[in-house]
Amino acid sequence: MELFAHNGYHSTSISQIAKEAGISKGLLYNYFDSKEDLLHDIIMEAVDMGEQIMGEVLSSPKEAAQQLRSMTEVTFEIVQKDRHYWKLMTSLAFQTDVLTSLMPELRKKQEEAVAAIADIFRRLGSGEPEKEALYYGAVLDGIMLHYMQMEETYPIEEMKAYVLDRFLSGRI
Repeated sequence: MELFAHNGYHSTSISQIAKEAGISKGLLYNYFDSKEDLLHDIIMEAVDMGEQIMGEVLSSPKEAAQQLRSMTEVTFEIVQKDRHYWKLMTSLAFQTDVLTSLMPELRKKQEEAVAAIADIFRRLGSGEPEKEALYYGAVLDGIMLHYMQMEETYPIEEMKAYVLDRFLSGRI
């Protein structure tokens, strides 16, 4: 992931990956059929993490407002806990030509996530829950991008409180 993020996917060879990992190319090929297969697993690990978190939040017996609060807090928590990892994932995400083969799968996962968040906003009484879900996601993405760029100087806790107030004021 470090090599893909820093050198670019196309400029990173299987030999470089094996060397960085301290293993032989043969051993790497025992686990992954190709560089594309490795990239797929890296990306899907992050997607699976998001699905797991969302599943836990949505399966809780909490009211919609509490689910949205939990989802927001967990999102901030995981990015703050491992900012470096998410910075690398973001770098990969901006290499759009690299993700071409993954896009159908990623789009489907993204549509499912937006639908789940839209359902929360629907239960909160939003007149346009799909738009509200897309807006919520864009706000979180933007905050996380700024946080990754500005690091310690970014007022992350204040922004979390602002997001919670913005999306939940009057709903709890």
